[in-house]
Amino acid sequence: MGLIERRVVIIGLVVYVVLGIAAWFLLYQPRIKSRQKTMAEIAELRKELDATKARIAQMPRLRQRKEQLEAEIQDIWSRVVPRSEMLGLFRRFSREAEQRRVRFLEIIPPGLDTLLQEEGPSNQVRPVPFMVTVQGRYLDIGRYVASLNTYPYFVRVPDFEVNARDDIRPEVEAKLLVNIYVSSLAGGGNL
Repeated sequence: MGLIERRVVIIGLVVYVVLGIAAWFLLYQPRIKSRQKTMAEIAELRKELDATKARIAQMPRLRQRKEQLEAEIQDIWSRVVPRSEMLGLFRRFSREAEQRRVRFLEIIPPGLDTLLQEEGPSNQVRPVPFMVTVQGRYLDIGRYVASLNTYPYFVRVPDFEVNARDDIRPEVEAKLLVNIYVSSLAGGGNL
């Protein structure tokens, strides 16, 4: 073979190699990138699928928790005094106090502006304060106030004042601030 023929063959081989390298970069490299992108998407979808399976596996526990929370909410609402029964509740307080040898002397309701306040969606339950004056032995009054803590409704005595007068000894007079928690929604009411 002659020198020119060898050069033509070498140039042809170089052209084929350059064309092969160019074809690899132009044709095969996008496929590699596409395959890597597809594999990354598959891995992400598998993670999402595993997370969804984990949430599905938790569904019975979440349903049970939801039922438990609904029962607790129902229990709380059963302890809230319906607005219509608010004043009748003090008759029951008075009867129970008499059984514990404590007499109600005076009940001072809150102001009219407090009684007329309506509950709203953000404030569905509110305390209504009553000032109650009772008379009885100190221990009997103490036991009565302690029994209000276990009352079926939310009733709290945040403040009280004891007055020992000579004319009623051995009994004392106590002024109790009684908060009862009321709502129009209690007992099936609607806002």
